[in-house]
Amino acid sequence: MLKMKQIFISFVLGAILSIAAHAEYMNKNAMLYKDQNLKESLGKIYVASQVKVLSQEGNVSEVEFIGFAPEDSPIVYEKAGVLVLGYEGSDFADYKVIGKQVDEYDTEWFEVVIKGYISTDLLTQDKSKILQDGKTLFEARCGACHDIHHKEEFVPNVWPSILENMAPQAGLSEDEKMLIEKYLQEQ
Repeated sequence: MLKMKQIFISFVLGAILSIAAHAEYMNKNAMLYKDQNLKESLGKIYVASQVKVLSQEGNVSEVEFIGFAPEDSPIVYEKAGVLVLGYEGSDFADYKVIGKQVDEYDTEWFEVVIKGYISTDLLTQDKSKILQDGKTLFEARCGACHDIHHKEEFVPNVWPSILENMAPQAGLSEDEKMLIEKYLQEQ
């Protein structure tokens, strides 16, 4: 009987914790902070990146981002071998390494975790809305000079360099460029 109670309690606690920690998406580029005061930044987390919300107090949420980084790189991508920016810190040593993967080109990627705090209003559960905003901006700004490219015309790793070259001609801010980039890389 004691064993049954322990199993039941474990099940209930697990259910509560899984409800408490949930996935959401960044609705814009923003700084990730060291603590709830939102003063000392750890780095930048990018629009449409998925985070796990660990806790929320007032309008501040503690979040966790998991991604992949080449060894010693402060840049963390959403997937191993695919250059979809998720987070950019200042030092690889700040990340907790939780795994390792090798991609099709034998490049070693470290699966890393970074935890920090953000303003809760930067979160949304609706990634499709973010991507639709990116599509709308892409169609409005990138079709002014030429026909719009189909997003499948290039693989995700190629879009960042294309946008880097085209952003000045289209008058895109850094945030607008990233929003379009995330839309185009979603394949």
